[in-house]
Amino acid sequence: MFDNKLKVLLCLQDELLTNLQSSKAYECLKIMCDESIRALQSGNTELIEFTRWKLKARYDREAAANNADPKDLQKWIDDKQLATVLKNIIGTEHQSFKEIGYIPIVRKNQTKGGKGNERSYWLDIEKYEKNTVETVQIDSNTDDDEVVYHRASPDTIKVSLLYKWLFPKGEMRNRSLRGLALITIVFGWLIFWVLYLIVVALITVKVGENFTSWNIFFLFVVGLFSLTMWQAWFKPIFDLPEHRVIKAPLTFISISELDVEIEMYRDQYKNQITRFTRFVGTCPICTADVVLRKGKPDFSVPLVGRCVESPFAHVYSFDRVTMKGRKISV
Repeated sequence: MFDNKLKVLLCLQDELLTNLQSSKAYECLKIMCDESIRALQSGNTELIEFTRWKLKARYDREAAANNADPKDLQKWIDDKQLATVLKNIIGTEHQSFKEIGYIPIVRKNQTKGGKGNERSYWLDIEKYEKNTVETVQIDSNTDDDEVVYHRASPDTIKVSLLYKWLFPKGEMRNRSLRGLALITIVFGWLIFWVLYLIVVALITVKVGENFTSWNIFFLFVVGLFSLTMWQAWFKPIFDLPEHRVIKAPLTFISISELDVEIEMYRDQYKNQITRFTRFVGTCPICTADVVLRKGKPDFSVPLVGRCVESPFAHVYSFDRVTMKGRKISV
C-alpha cells in the first residue's frame, strides 16, 4: 500500500505540473501532494494532515493566515474544491492511474469544528473502478450550478493616491464633506471638459476657413478621448446610485489592484455609504476564482460573474443581496 500511494502521488504530481491552472484549490492540492511525497520518500508513513490555516499559510504566507478571520478561513477552502480539481485531472488523465490500479482522493477528519478541533485534510488512495471519474468524493449537498460570492473588506483595497483622502479605510459617507468633495470633483471635471470642447471647437473651426487634415485629426482625437473618459470614468459614477455595484474606474484604484468594485449601501443607521470592495466566488466546475466583469455584449445585465480560467463558458449571475449566482449560458 505504501508503494502504491507513492506511485499515485508521484503520478498526480506530474499531472499537476503539466495541467497548470490558477486557482487556490489547485495550488493547495499541489502543496499537499508535494509535502506528502517528501514524507513518504523519507520513510514517514504517518498521515500528513493540512488544516485550512496551514494551507493558507503556504499559499498566502503565514502573516495572511494569522490575520484571516476564522469565519472567512472556514470558507476559504474545502474538500469539495480540492476534489473537483482531482476529478478534472483523473477525468483527463485516468489512464495513468488505471495502470497503477489506484486513484488519489481527498479525505477529511470528522469534527464539529471549534477551537482546538479544526477541520483537516489529507491525500489518500483508493482502488480504481470503472466509474472512478464519477465517484470521486464530492459533497453532494452543494449545487454545481451555483456560486457563492464573498465580499472583501474595504480596508484591504488599495485606493489611488488621488482619492485615498476621500475614502479613509476604503469607504465614505455620501452625506459628508468628503461626499460633497467627490461630487464637486466629478461634476467639476465634467463641466470643465464640456467647456474645453466648446472652446476647442470655436478655435479650430474658424468662420470662412475650410477644414484641414490636421483640424479633422485633432477633433477626432479629442472626440475619442472624450468618449473614453465618459465610458471609463463619468458613466460608471452616474450609474452607481441605480446599479448599486459598479466596476471601479482605474483612476480610483492603485495600479496593483485588479477586479475591484465600488458598492453603495445603507448601514444600520440608514446612512448611504460608498465603499470599495471585491466580490469573489469559487467556480464549482474548475475551482478557479469567479470575479465580476461586464455582462455586455453577451448579457443584458451590467455585471456577471466570470471564471478567470474560462470567462465565456463558466458564467454566473450576481445577486448582491443573497451573495449567490446561478450558472447562465450565452
